Formats: sequence, C-alpha cells, structure tokens
Amino acid sequence: MSDYTFNMGPLRSAIHIQLHTHNATRLWTGRRATENGPAPIIGMPRFIEILNQIRIATEHNDPYADLWMLRMEEKLTQSRKEMQMMLAQAKTMFSELPEGINIENCFNVQPARFPLFINAPLAYQGVYLLTDFDQLARQLLLASHIAVISRREMHNRLNNGATVIRSVFSLAQKYHGSGLSREDFVNDTPQARAVIERLGPLPEAILSGKRRSSFSSPLPNTKQVEDPGVADE
Repeated sequence: MSDYTFNMGPLRSAIHIQLHTHNATRLWTGRRATENGPAPIIGMPRFIEILNQIRIATEHNDPYADLWMLRMEEKLTQSRKEMQMMLAQAKTMFSELPEGINIENCFNVQPARFPLFINAPLAYQGVYLLTDFDQLARQLLLASHIAVISRREMHNRLNNGATVIRSVFSLAQKYHGSGLSREDFVNDTPQARAVIERLGPLPEAILSGKRRSSFSSPLPNTKQVEDPGVADE
C-alpha cells in the first residue's frame, strides 16, 4: 500500500446566533455608559472576549486563569440550570388553557442574527444561556398576550431571567490574570508573592494542575491527572 501525505487546512464552520426578542437582543449588545445615566453593562461580545483572555492565559500556564476557568464553568452550569427551571415553569402555564385551544411556538418573523467568532469553548455555554433566555422571553410574552399571566408577572419573570445572565457577565468582569506561570509560584518568586497578596491565595490543587476546568487545554509539558471540579472561593 502506498503512503500518502495530505496537506490539509484547519476546519471551519460559520456559526450564527438567532434571537427572537428585544429582551435577549439587549442582553447581547449590553448597555453603554452615559453621563449621569445607569451603570454600563457588558454584552455577549465582551463576555466572549474575556473568556478568550482566560483561555489564552491558561495555555500560558497561569494558575489564576485556571482558577477563573473553573469559576466560570461552575457559574455557567448553575445559571443554565436556573434558566431551565424558569423555562420549565413558564411552559407549564399553558397547561391552564381551555380544551380546544392550541398555541404554536412563538417566533419572530425577522429575528436578529449575530455571527459567532469564539475561540474559547466555554464561551459557548454563555451563548446557550442567552438562547435559553430568549426562549423564556418568547414564552412569557406570549403568556401575557393571551392573558395567562399579568404584565407585572411577565416583567418580574423577565427581570429574574435577565438577572441570571447579568450575574454571569458581572463575574467575568472580575477576572484578573497574574501574568505569571506555575513555575513562578512553585519557586516562590517575589513576583509570585506580590500576585498572591494582590489576588488572594492560590489553592494547592489549582497550582498542581490536579483541578482544572473540563474546557481547559492541556497544560504545556505537563502530565497531570485532571479532576474537574468547583473552584475554591
């Protein structure tokens, strides 16, 4: 059998997110700062950018980036569970409709579409969370329109769902990398001691590489047993 050499390029795929409600679209874009106005809120593009910064730092063996990758994974997992519970509760409201009334899924005839350029796999979990909220908003807006719930209840539930996403964004904004590698902390360099004083103690399991996010890239030149788990606070 002859040997063949293939000169193959990288895989590519065009990915878009499609949103049907203004509520979800506003969370995508965020809120800019205005003079004497409410505080600015980051949107999904900035969130994706922060997650990519964390990914790059983990690939450069920054243990604090590993710590934050774990924190973000835990936060996103819990937030998606909360959003799914809200969505399940919203869907049960339609069981109260009289027999003979059938409601089709609510959708926008001209939804907003945004291209996704994501290099950090964990950031997709944030995108999924937003699409969950978009589905929740569609259910609540429909329920209010057909008088299954009041407008006040609709707004309260929408605010609860939006708060879940903003909480994820808020946590991501607190990220600070050390700019150092594990070797600096293992060797207890003056720079490492200064970082620990500024950013707080580093759990031993994080420093050793035994506890890392399931979305983290392999550590460079290291053979470690990964035990993904919840980050220590």
